Amino acid sequence: MSDWYKYLTIERDEHEDQMDMERVDAILFWGLALIVLVIPLIVRVHIGDFISPSITQTDVLDTGKKADVFTYYKFVALLVSTAFLGLVFLYKVLVLNYQIPKTKINIALAVLGICVTLSAVLAPYKTLALYGLHNRHEGTLTYLCYLMLFFIASNIRYTVRRFQQFIYFLTPFIIINTILGTLNFFGYDVLQLHWVRTLLYSSLPEGAKIAQGSYFLATINHGNYVSGVSAFFVALFFCLAVLEEKRSKKILNGLIASAAFALLLSSLSSNGFVTLVLMSPLFVYMIVKAEKRKVAALSSLVLMVVFVAVYVPFVKQNHRVWDETIGFFIPYNPFQQDHQQAGLNTAFKDIEQVVGHITEKVVSGSTAYADAEEYRLPKLPGPGVAPGSGRAFIWEKALELISDKPFLGYGLDTFPYFFNQDDPEKNSNLGEGYSVIVDKPHNMYIGMAFGAGIVALSALVMVMVGGLIQLLRSIHECFNVHIAALCAGLMAYVIQGMFNDSIIGTAVFFWVGLGVSIGFLHTTNKSIKR
Repeated sequence: MSDWYKYLTIERDEHEDQMDMERVDAILFWGLALIVLVIPLIVRVHIGDFISPSITQTDVLDTGKKADVFTYYKFVALLVSTAFLGLVFLYKVLVLNYQIPKTKINIALAVLGICVTLSAVLAPYKTLALYGLHNRHEGTLTYLCYLMLFFIASNIRYTVRRFQQFIYFLTPFIIINTILGTLNFFGYDVLQLHWVRTLLYSSLPEGAKIAQGSYFLATINHGNYVSGVSAFFVALFFCLAVLEEKRSKKILNGLIASAAFALLLSSLSSNGFVTLVLMSPLFVYMIVKAEKRKVAALSSLVLMVVFVAVYVPFVKQNHRVWDETIGFFIPYNPFQQDHQQAGLNTAFKDIEQVVGHITEKVVSGSTAYADAEEYRLPKLPGPGVAPGSGRAFIWEKALELISDKPFLGYGLDTFPYFFNQDDPEKNSNLGEGYSVIVDKPHNMYIGMAFGAGIVALSALVMVMVGGLIQLLRSIHECFNVHIAALCAGLMAYVIQGMFNDSIIGTAVFFWVGLGVSIGFLHTTNKSIKR
């Protein structure tokens, strides 16, 4: 009697399963929406023990207590949320019999996941490759979370309403960071506010303190990342403002795009602006494909005027805004004239110091003898900056490392322990002296090739480019405003990745956004076929 259940056939109600699948898709969608809403905004001081894999005699890389503000709690939230959504998705597949489509992107995704996992297993510093550096947390676990979120997002059925809602879940990040960036840019220190300090830390361990001169610029690590993700948002909401037909939506999206542009300017980094310039042919194509071309063209001109109105007060406040935007292409800076006299005065002081030093040496009666054998120290290269703010130098050295281990790499986020930190050429290429620590390659694709190998890089490019090609083909065949806008934002992220590394605070926008776009595209195609 105990084996009678083996002969039972349980019949499932297909209609009930379909309703369950819709409920599961709703849970997955709102989970993904909360991830892009909450995780990039998480900031909190965390102090923990870091075990370095080698002795470097530098505070940044050696073993000891390390503080982090921007990535640790993002990392924890990413792990927990991905695990939860993964279990829900397994229920959808195993219980509700959801059929995973066999696509080229899914195959490339599987290859990428395998390569990333093997790179950690075979990495010289396995723990570091698994979790990542203490102030980045961009290791194997993080990348597997990205891939899982993308996979889940691309296998959900979306309504038009939900797809539009997802886009506007991105706006709180823009608003909060624009406020932080603008206040800091114009000289207001938000760390002076008690509630902000309470938000960042309730108490600090004995002996720990916030470094003097610290500023709370944004909820992500650095101005370079702020600039890059700003390009993503400017491209997205610029297209929405130009292509939407309703005037109220045009105005709303135009305001959001302007706020994102202000965030880009406050970052004082050029990669976001350069990305938008490279994106300009796509913007023109979007306008040409619009149903009402004249309205779209006029809207773009109006928005450009608004951008100029935002630009002027920023560049008047700090002439570096010009250097990091238009000045990247035009060396002359018309807003720097007021600072030229101060620069000349500084130059004259430097000359006086040099002349005084030479005079002192001559007067002191220092002599040299021709027949004396004197040991001369090797002449070190003088200070300088390589193209791309030193990126060209870092990329060259990174490619040399990649050529030594091209297949599975060294492990993700282990770059600073293999880069030659004692290279005498650092001073002449990075412009920050010999003591600067190079902790990342400043290129998302080189970072993947270094960490997980050439095969992983190829798979990553196949996933990104394959997804974007699907979206562009859809735009060409049947133009959809929201798909076009999100495609523009995703393409901006792919381009800025040539100048920036991947970090949790920005990568979730791309991976979830790309997955949602492909999932919505599949849903639309199925509806058309029916």
